[in-house]
Amino acid sequence: MEYLIAVDLEGIGGVVGAPNLTLNGSDDYEVAKNNAVREINAAVAALFDSGATKVSVWDNHGGGGNLDFSKIDPRIEKINWRAYPYRLDFSVDHDYKGIIYLGYHAREGTFGGVLAHTYSSVAIQYAKINGTPVGELEIDSYIAATHGIPPIFLASDDICTSQFKETSPATVTVNTKYGKGRNAADLRDEDEVVREIYEGVKKSVSLDIPTINMKCPFTLEVRYTRAEAAAEFYARGLADDGISSVRYGDDTHTLFFEVEKINRTTKML
Repeated sequence: MEYLIAVDLEGIGGVVGAPNLTLNGSDDYEVAKNNAVREINAAVAALFDSGATKVSVWDNHGGGGNLDFSKIDPRIEKINWRAYPYRLDFSVDHDYKGIIYLGYHAREGTFGGVLAHTYSSVAIQYAKINGTPVGELEIDSYIAATHGIPPIFLASDDICTSQFKETSPATVTVNTKYGKGRNAADLRDEDEVVREIYEGVKKSVSLDIPTINMKCPFTLEVRYTRAEAAAEFYARGLADDGISSVRYGDDTHTLFFEVEKINRTTKML
């Protein structure tokens, strides 16, 4: 049995960042990278202890290159996602039975969500699918569903885990911290977090957790911080064969895309 561990960093234990900075620009970036390795290793151990035959790790924070793989369990396979044109396309070369999310975060604009954003904290003000707000967790889960992969486990702050439970109630969750604001949280002991991740992942593989499907076509609404960026994505959408139409909203910052192929969604973000 194969499993995929998808790793972002903002939701990792011990991390709150700093005002007006991305995580990478703050002192907490090093904390995030070190604690991420611990949380990954706990999840990997739980998977192999539960009968996994292969475990992949996908470092998807920013452009990747965040994790020191020399410190990660050598039994894993490192995903070279840049070799594929669209997000999660590498899944066609695997038979993943579930995806484990570590370090993901709440969507942009969420009250109490630690370092909450949607793909880009400086470029995207919100994204909606058919009028419903979505973040990275929802979009990645919708894309994963096209490959038959259910979201079986999530470790993040309590705001993020509660938010995702609205979309995927069956997903097993662990709270790494308790969000109090964009750069504020009650932090948990990392040893306890790691133990709970191990136990939670073991529990998740024993459950029958469904995929989170999104039927195409659907309407993707995105509000960009800059009008210039919206204009660039307008042109990109017109040229993409997975987007049937693009139109502006009530201002030059907001676009509506009619999406025919769900893996094109992140190309508009």
